[in-house]
Amino acid sequence: MTVAPYDQATPRGAVLGGWILTQLDYAAGLAGRKISGGDALIVAIKELSFHAALHPGEEFTIHAELSRRGSSSFNLSVSAWAEPDAECRRILTADVLLVAVDEDGKPRKLL
Repeated sequence: MTVAPYDQATPRGAVLGGWILTQLDYAAGLAGRKISGGDALIVAIKELSFHAALHPGEEFTIHAELSRRGSSSFNLSVSAWAEPDAECRRILTADVLLVAVDEDGKPRKLL
């Protein structure tokens, strides 16, 4: 969980989509490392949808769940949420494809 920064707001008051995508990258990378047992790279972000605006100062959380596991690649179902004082609000959903890689950046079998 992090707090949406004020310095990443648009003139209309929403947090920039680029900042949100950076947080998605961090979250998918952390989940990918846990699932693959080592380094994993994002190959594609599929079916990305923004559902609501994120506002500066709101708590922001991203959840990632394994949705498909192959021999070296896997998909994560990612959802991002704003958690203001009241009710949670879904900000983003995405299907993220990752591949496990070795120290040379070549695909490897999942552990």
